[in-house]
Amino acid sequence: MADWYRQTEWNDEIEAFFFEKLRRARAQRDQYIVIQALTLAESFPEVALRLVDFYFETRTDNFDDARARMAASRARFASGGYEKALDEYLEGISDKGDGQALYVGSPIQFAFLAARYMSEKHYLPALDILHGIGQPPDTAPDMVLMYNAGYALILHETGKDPNGAAAMAEKALALEEDFLAQFADVVWRLRGITRR
Repeated sequence: MADWYRQTEWNDEIEAFFFEKLRRARAQRDQYIVIQALTLAESFPEVALRLVDFYFETRTDNFDDARARMAASRARFASGGYEKALDEYLEGISDKGDGQALYVGSPIQFAFLAARYMSEKHYLPALDILHGIGQPPDTAPDMVLMYNAGYALILHETGKDPNGAAAMAEKALALEEDFLAQFADVVWRLRGITRR
């Protein structure tokens, strides 16, 4: 059986069990709430969001704030709320609370998602992030795709640097076709930038 704070299913009985265990927890109570919210974020997004709200209402410190925001972001993506999801994601990568060394989300992924979901209000922070990060190594194709595709799409959408957008799109499209297949919506837009 999974840890009581990593339930993958949720109903009234499981909820009562979780909160009874949480009531008895002497240490790491905040962490248990966040872990449970992260576990349920994609399968039970409404429950995850309720848990995140409960965390922020009852937390004892801000150490897990960034991970709580990541749980909220994942839940909002799962339920189609892209703008709010990106708001939560940006807060999560910007505010790491007391656990400054805790890695909670990829800034490159944030920029890619802002571009993928055409969230204009997130373009400027995404460009700032990408500008401060160097080109990822070729050994990390997912990062290469997210970095170059995100940069290309935002540069193209904003009209800031058409030549730079085309060069970044070419770099992203140079990855293996099998890998690119999972990002068909992005690949289609990148090909539009390069006209191929």
